[in-house]
Amino acid sequence: MELEKEVKKITLGHETGSGAQCLKCKDKCEGFELHFWRKICRNCKCGLEDHDVQTTTEDDKKIGKLLEDTKYTSLIAKLKTDGVHHYKRNVVTLTNSVAAKKDVAIKAVTYEWTPPVPNQSLAVRYIELLPKEKQPVAGTVGAVYRKKQMAKQLPEHDQDPTKCHELSPNEVKQMQQFVKKYKEEALGVGDIKVPEEMEVQNKEKGASEAGDRGTTAVVGALGNKTAPSKGAAYEDTEGKQTKAQTDGQKGGPRFDK
Repeated sequence: MELEKEVKKITLGHETGSGAQCLKCKDKCEGFELHFWRKICRNCKCGLEDHDVQTTTEDDKKIGKLLEDTKYTSLIAKLKTDGVHHYKRNVVTLTNSVAAKKDVAIKAVTYEWTPPVPNQSLAVRYIELLPKEKQPVAGTVGAVYRKKQMAKQLPEHDQDPTKCHELSPNEVKQMQQFVKKYKEEALGVGDIKVPEEMEVQNKEKGASEAGDRGTTAVVGALGNKTAPSKGAAYEDTEGKQTKAQTDGQKGGPRFDK
């Protein structure tokens, strides 16, 4: 009975997005059909992220699994769904502040993800400083961009042996040890501070460590000592700036370091 349940789970997972239209190939693709181990569509050879597949729930599961057994469990739901902890994604919907007329619909913008920080306005400010095409606004190219990031940066088979193809018992054990090790030593969740706050903290840290040869973290790109006048930087919990950017930097928001 247990074996039948496991087989059923694998089958359902393999059928994720089945028949979804390819956003690249359009009508040339008959619909998404996942290749069992190459993680691409058997019909058009494009990836899952290139098809019109709603992956929000699956992404929340992946992040929830990533944060399990770490110091960041406050970011995941206490109760499991389908045996997995879900990430409590910070979705923000903003409406225009001007009172709408009777014949004018209220304009609303929904950010499918914002950094998990207490200050919601600062989180929104950070997102708004990203290039328009990389802002995770529902129904835009920015939302598609984030979906592709999730597929590339956090593939299921990087942390779940059951998603890999024909691993030996020894390989499964080694992978479990590897996952445990990177959770303990490499996993981190960022925080947001305005550059001015980071500069003050760095000065205070430098003063307290006078005479120490270690260098303090520097705000901005490539070691600029002067903080930019505006923008919000996304830094890790140890005060080191991550790949998330201020006004002119490249890339998009990353959940992990």
